[in-house]
Amino acid sequence: MLYISRGEKFDKKLCNALMACVAMVIVTFSLLIAQANPTFLQSNLLSKRLFAYSLLNNFSNVIIGVLLILIGYQIKGNIKLIKKYVYIYVVNLLIFIGLFLWTRSFTIQNLYDAVLPITRNTYPIVLGAISALLIKDKLKNWFKKYRFPVILSGYAIVFALPSIFNKDIFGIGNGNNAITAFLLVTLGIVFSNVEVDKLHIDKKVITLMSISVMLNITLALSMPFISWRIRGDFSTAYRFNVLTSISVVAMSIVIFTVGQKLKTNIKISEYIGLLLLLVYSNNFIIEKIVNGSISLKVLLFKSCIVSIIVVVLGWLLSKIDKRNLTLEERLLLNDDKSINLWGRNLISYIITNVKKYRFNIMNIIFLYILAYVSFILMSPDFSAPHLGKDHTNIFFYTFFVRQHMLILNTMLFYLLYRFIYGIIGRFWISIILNYAVIAVAM
Repeated sequence: MLYISRGEKFDKKLCNALMACVAMVIVTFSLLIAQANPTFLQSNLLSKRLFAYSLLNNFSNVIIGVLLILIGYQIKGNIKLIKKYVYIYVVNLLIFIGLFLWTRSFTIQNLYDAVLPITRNTYPIVLGAISALLIKDKLKNWFKKYRFPVILSGYAIVFALPSIFNKDIFGIGNGNNAITAFLLVTLGIVFSNVEVDKLHIDKKVITLMSISVMLNITLALSMPFISWRIRGDFSTAYRFNVLTSISVVAMSIVIFTVGQKLKTNIKISEYIGLLLLLVYSNNFIIEKIVNGSISLKVLLFKSCIVSIIVVVLGWLLSKIDKRNLTLEERLLLNDDKSINLWGRNLISYIITNVKKYRFNIMNIIFLYILAYVSFILMSPDFSAPHLGKDHTNIFFYTFFVRQHMLILNTMLFYLLYRFIYGIIGRFWISIILNYAVIAVAM
């Protein structure tokens, strides 16, 4: 009996792993097809491939919805999630470098997206998910004040109204944003307050769940035809194939609930889940993976490769996370700390270091001013004539439009200072020489 039990557990884990891999392939394959934009998506003709893609696209969003709910339901919320975000940031930078070496092409905007992900909104779903988990304990206590059906009704209103009226009432867009991720992860936190596997599900609930699934599939299959019939094109063919569609959210809840009732015990690896969200929300990764390919077989093969890479990277990051505690010490991370206490400690730590390195900070500020002046001196009459508007002020244009270039120039000036300092070893002499070189160059 013991060997049978162990065998059954192994089979269950293997089945769960295969389901997770298939789900990742579906999500990636859908994204690659959308980016490749093959002929059947460009033409205004109905085809079997078009209907199949619509269903595939719908299911990929359902999978992401289930993943976000599972993340909120399973992953423990603590301050150490900040370290996980740092690891995801580093991995994204490495992916950027790897894809650049593979494709030999990138734009300066792609570089800024990789270096400044929060301000450039590079992978908002990852940020939204981690933000919700950081305050999971507070959200759990707050949700306990309200009955479960009341909370679900609130979620139904938030997702149903935009879907029905086709207007972005609450600013949640198509779902690729931090707000949607935050909402779906908090929905998983709501489910963590109740014992889902012990919830009473009567015939009415089963009927409602069945209707939700059938409605979602029906909308995914029928909307291309309806759009073509009414508008003559496919402009609204994928209206309900977004993460914020009420039909997609409802089906995600149904799959999550059924999975918990059947005790599938699918455990989400924190890093694998976050990496899949990274691939889903970072357009640069999908764009470079496609790299001109339009063959569905090639795209499917690439989807399988991407899924394997996600699993391997997730496994490596989990191993590194357990062994490397240096980053936790540097970021002042501790399981016992709340986000508020950590924030106060971090502010105190920053103030201490600002006082300690005040001359270096003043040097960086002055280098930023020099970078700003170098842009100003490029315009003899203090305008931006290259925009075709003679009245455009170069001062405002440089600061508000070319801010990323200012930051990049400041970094280059600072690297030049570090180079000189590495040779001479004298702080003030290195600074003076650095300023002199920059002044001559301007």
